[in-house]
Amino acid sequence: MTSADRPSRRAAPPALLVLGVVLVALNLRPAIAGFGPLLPQLQSELHLSAATAGLLTTIPLLCWGLLALLAPLLTRRWSSETVILAMVAVLGVGALLRAGPTLGVILLGTVLVGSGIAVVNVLLPSLVRRDFPARVGPMLGVYTLAVVGGAALASAVAVPLQTVGGSWRASLGTWAGVALLGVLGWLPAVRGRPHRGVGAVPVWRDVFRNPAAWPVTLFMGTQSLVFFTWLAWLPRVWHDQGLSAGVAGSLLSVGNVVQLPFALLMPILAGRWGARPLIVVAAALDLIGLLGLLLAPAQPLVWTLLLGAGCGSTFPLALYLMAVRAHTPAQAPQLSALAQGVGYSLAATGPVAFGALHDRTGGWNAPLWFLIVVTGLVLVTGLWATRPARRAA
Repeated sequence: MTSADRPSRRAAPPALLVLGVVLVALNLRPAIAGFGPLLPQLQSELHLSAATAGLLTTIPLLCWGLLALLAPLLTRRWSSETVILAMVAVLGVGALLRAGPTLGVILLGTVLVGSGIAVVNVLLPSLVRRDFPARVGPMLGVYTLAVVGGAALASAVAVPLQTVGGSWRASLGTWAGVALLGVLGWLPAVRGRPHRGVGAVPVWRDVFRNPAAWPVTLFMGTQSLVFFTWLAWLPRVWHDQGLSAGVAGSLLSVGNVVQLPFALLMPILAGRWGARPLIVVAAALDLIGLLGLLLAPAQPLVWTLLLGAGCGSTFPLALYLMAVRAHTPAQAPQLSALAQGVGYSLAATGPVAFGALHDRTGGWNAPLWFLIVVTGLVLVTGLWATRPARRAA
């Protein structure tokens, strides 16, 4: 390490690093979770079809998929801490543009938000594993809790912020301030570490030899597709069933809040009992929740609680599998990049397909059956991803 690479001050204490992880992770879901409750107003003002409105949710997922595969390459030149800081700043700029006056500006802001989140999605969990090797389960729980907490906060305050600010633009633009908090919270992690990367990173040489790579990737993709589709569209479904925008936003918030204990506990329980039985229970909860929305829509709270519990379990279990199914610590970020890159690309098809099915059929039954089928695939891929290895790669 040269003098230019050597940090000029002592690295931040663990407590500040944990705070930085939490503040950055809080920014990783509001861009989507805070969008769904505003969808009816946004569609009406911009004269968007359901499929086009779904595109505004799909673009971040596409960015997460495409750029996740490139994220490890950025660490060849800059340290992971520096890249994360820059990407949170990009996210903040994108949040401001999402409140712009035209659809073109909103689309540009959506691309920037999705790009910033995509890189942080891959690098931040890897840093958690690197900096807290003896507490991977609890720290992944804290990280996931912050991610899910950001989604819960965004869905809860989206409509109230619209009311206070006078428009959906004021509500979406608020998240630029949360991004600023993330930048400030992450500064201690950057100031105490080298700013340059450590050289070439072998991204794909070994990961495809791991027989768990594709099962974990498909599990990540299918569970993400289910979650992000209902996150984007359930408020619109409830609105068409006669609920006000405020009530629909509150229901979505409940669905996100109920995920919090599951997000914290699932990585810990998986370390003790294994992920396999937990995946079966989580997929069953999702399936019952979706069937309930389809067959007994008069009880939306019950079905939303079940969906929240199910999706609040599958996401941390996917992160856990990325960590434990890697053959070596060096392979963990490679597996994470593959699983998130391909997985989020697959998930990106969900909101558009859901909206397109509604446009084609004029109702919500066909879209809900689509999610039910994908939930079956969540169970199948989860069981495949947790199958014990019988032979060397």
